[in-house]
Amino acid sequence: GNKDWLACTACSAGPAFEGGGIEFGMRAAKGAIEDFSLDPLTYEPMIFTIGDVRPKGICGSGLITMVAVLFEMGVINNRGKFNRDLGTDRIRSRNDIWEYVVAWKEVTQIDRDIVITEPDLDNLIRAKGAIYSGCMTLLEEVGLTMDMVERIILAGGFGSYIDLEKAMTIGLLPEIDPDCVTFIGNGSLMGAKMSSLTNRIRKDIVAVTRQMTNFELSETPSYMDNYIAAMFLPHTEIEKFPRLKARMEARARK
Repeated sequence: GNKDWLACTACSAGPAFEGGGIEFGMRAAKGAIEDFSLDPLTYEPMIFTIGDVRPKGICGSGLITMVAVLFEMGVINNRGKFNRDLGTDRIRSRNDIWEYVVAWKEVTQIDRDIVITEPDLDNLIRAKGAIYSGCMTLLEEVGLTMDMVERIILAGGFGSYIDLEKAMTIGLLPEIDPDCVTFIGNGSLMGAKMSSLTNRIRKDIVAVTRQMTNFELSETPSYMDNYIAAMFLPHTEIEKFPRLKARMEARARK
């Protein structure tokens, strides 16, 4: 919105970014894998954990980075399926489910291999698709396009740790200028604290809610079309992500 009007919507993204529906998902706590990189020749990973200790799971920000890297390196395709011809023992089938071994059990805290599976990837794609399509649908409903947005505010403890470039790589967010993004941390808690201090702020909150127009995505015809289009990495139309497209084309020429 702007000084004249405000609009909002809610995306039903599920718990994937908080560790839910991910076999080794966990909250952002000590031992959670929060960053990930990959050797482009051997497909061996380098992982970084919160607290710099042995890993025991994957937190939301780590999951986003991991999937972005696996996709850009060609380990998974745009449907979240593993490339089975790479010649690495980290890609394997277990109980008829394909997975990538992020950390062998000998180096974990849990005496089990930590893996990311194709069902994990399916859940992530659904979650990121819901958020991306919610953003696009809201813009369409108010007659705007992404290049008309001047400022984006990311709230929530999780939002503070997102790698913007990786979030754009998987299609969680549209390609935007990172300078347009402001991180504010736990906005709901901050707002509750502020409103408890003065009547003026409480009155401002009431005024904002009265000014807000809410769009129910389930009642918005274009939402499902946008959602289906977003059920790929990063999207069915990679042209919507020109920076990523250029990087992948450059890598393919090497």
